[in-house]
Amino acid sequence: MTRSIAVEVAQRIRRVLDTRGLTVEWLSDATGIKLRTLTRRLHLTRPAGLTVDELNAIAGALDVAPGVLLRDDQSDATAASE
Repeated sequence: MTRSIAVEVAQRIRRVLDTRGLTVEWLSDATGIKLRTLTRRLHLTRPAGLTVDELNAIAGALDVAPGVLLRDDQSDATAASE
């Protein structure tokens, strides 16, 4: 069974936060998305899907292109090797 894109995006966002030593609370402050909403959006097993505006705000706060949060690891590996 394949994972939903919402789960994959939530995991990627959390991975970036963890790598940079940032918290969901920080992301909430940086994006203006309420902490409760963001927590639901980033739940690791049953996330509520992000809106396009939320994805753009998160990408902006993390200083990455929104597409980076949407791509799977295989795509990243393929793009890096080309």
